[in-house]
Amino acid sequence: MSDETKNKTAAETAAENIVTVADAAASNAASAEEVEAAAGTLAKNPGKGKNQAEAAADRLKAARVKAKEAVSALEATGRAACRRHGLKCVWVTEDGQCFDQESNARAHAKNLGGAAPLKVEA
Repeated sequence: MSDETKNKTAAETAAENIVTVADAAASNAASAEEVEAAAGTLAKNPGKGKNQAEAAADRLKAARVKAKEAVSALEATGRAACRRHGLKCVWVTEDGQCFDQESNARAHAKNLGGAAPLKVEA
């Protein structure tokens, strides 16, 4: 852990995490719900000049491409932490905190009562 990280208050660290999550959300990444809604809409509204199946297939492909390009907020937070601290990988808990050791992340996740932490590699 760097001296910069040791000397920060919890409020400063939380503020940085919030900014990182907000930046990731601002990137307009498609969520799984948005992709599912798009797939449902595609079947109802085919494009002009194409039959319904072709139009739905084209739109579904576009939605899948967008979903693959999308990065979740936790992954964005993890990648930002990797870049900032020069780490190969970090584990991110559901509250957005990043840990360089998996055991610490798992212990924190247990305290949250949530899912296992997400491993993010740089």
